[in-house]
Amino acid sequence: MISRRSLITLLAGGAVAAVGAVQLGASEGLGATAGPDPLRPLWDAWKTAHLAPEGRVIDAFQDNASHSEGQGYGLVLAEAFGDLESFERILDWSMANLSRPGDNLFSWLWKPADGGKVIDANNATDGDIFHAWALVRAAERFGRNAYLDQARGIATDIARLCVRDRPGRSGQTVLLPGEHGFEKPEGLIVNPAYICPRALSEIGRACRVPELETVAADGVALLAQLSRDALPPDWVMVSETGPEPAPGKSSHFGYEALRLPLYLVWSGLAGHPAVQRAAAAYAPFIGTHTQATPTVIAPRTGEIIETSSDAGYRAIAVLAACGNGPLGPNQMPAFSARQPYYPSTLHLLALVAQKEASFSCYSL
Repeated sequence: MISRRSLITLLAGGAVAAVGAVQLGASEGLGATAGPDPLRPLWDAWKTAHLAPEGRVIDAFQDNASHSEGQGYGLVLAEAFGDLESFERILDWSMANLSRPGDNLFSWLWKPADGGKVIDANNATDGDIFHAWALVRAAERFGRNAYLDQARGIATDIARLCVRDRPGRSGQTVLLPGEHGFEKPEGLIVNPAYICPRALSEIGRACRVPELETVAADGVALLAQLSRDALPPDWVMVSETGPEPAPGKSSHFGYEALRLPLYLVWSGLAGHPAVQRAAAAYAPFIGTHTQATPTVIAPRTGEIIETSSDAGYRAIAVLAACGNGPLGPNQMPAFSARQPYYPSTLHLLALVAQKEASFSCYSL
């Protein structure tokens, strides 16, 4: 739902640029087996740059907006670093400002103008998924059963409002990007990058909502179909006759779809065709002196349409590439909190995913 195209321009000046970079690359820290988490300084820098004291995750490049995706990512990161105080602040802000009447999902977009208000009350299903996943994880880490009850409410409503039968495929399902606006007479509009198999499966099991486990498996199969002959697109319409371009939506492998290697590797699916195709597209840019990383690619021709020098996008490219085996030293870029919200967050998530997927993107 969020346009990523405008994120390609670097922030110059402003509050985020004023925050110092934390130059700790993966090869410096993730090999450690004891002592304090070497990534904790990166999380602290991320909070300084992108998290307001009241628990609002700020997307400075999007008019200082906040969205359910950012709040969900913040919650997952807070849990990953064992930061209960930040977790509570982020969750409290989401509940106070993004809750919707009548269900347990979240309004996707809030802006601070005029004292702050929801701009679009439709949900973004990925934001709901990451809220629920963070709550499931936090219930276990912090021993708070109330979090699991809250996750169950979100999971039940995702299944009820955003899971549909797949047209033309009896017994299969698809995940709608939101409750409203994605069911058309000719088919269902789907954002493939809203599928994080590990998150959906773990939520489904913990909350006893099997529809989410099913849609996770069906989503992995749809991604394989989309990646059979090309990179998967940002958006697709699923019709009776199969996937086709979604009217009015990006059909490139762009700022939405580039998250797929992150989610699939994190889910233990580094060999998935979507990851392999992304790795092949990124290969010419790995291990080179250029700081540019493709951010928009024509799926079938491989034409590079846009690039960015933000390190978070390079982190995704390295994560995709290292699914084929360890890379040379220092391939994972050093994290800097000077990046805009989106690449900064993807960068930190990629480092967490690498640890949790039990393999390294570098060799010592």
